[in-house]
Amino acid sequence: MIEKEESSQIGFIQKTHGVKGELTLALIENVDYEALEVDFLYLDIDNGLVPFYVESYRIKSTKNVLIKLESIDTENRANELSGIAVFVNSEQLKDQDQLSDTDFLGYRVFDRNKGYIGEINAVLEITNNPLFSLDFEGKEILFPINPNFIIATDDAEKTVQVDLPEGLIDLYLAETEDDQDDF
Repeated sequence: MIEKEESSQIGFIQKTHGVKGELTLALIENVDYEALEVDFLYLDIDNGLVPFYVESYRIKSTKNVLIKLESIDTENRANELSGIAVFVNSEQLKDQDQLSDTDFLGYRVFDRNKGYIGEINAVLEITNNPLFSLDFEGKEILFPINPNFIIATDDAEKTVQVDLPEGLIDLYLAETEDDQDDF
């Protein structure tokens, strides 16, 4: 059993979901469940942390995850866990000390091939495809917040180095038919 001193709370069981024991885990601020890569969650039952194996999970939103825990297979059993605090080993959260997407607002973005392409002025929270929005010479450029595209960040200089797929930036900078003169 893990001790509370070695753990960190990531949320609490909000409610049941369905009749087969699935639970809604409400996450606390700045916890990215997918980045945790946990096999076990620790539930605070009777003032002790009890491990439960995570059979499966589904991301419902940035704040809620639907989880299925081993041995919780009925709605009644799941109801008993409502309101219980959920913990993980503190070591697992240390990997999450990175900036959140909104912390990049105001950062200048440089593409490997195009050079300076603008400043991040918004984060569009689209399910499974969040986007950075940049303003470059009056045109909006959108690109996926994907770690494969981000080469480096410099928090002191507030810059992000990216290597975006060929042609992505050109889609936004090319003249549209509406911009061309009618013949």
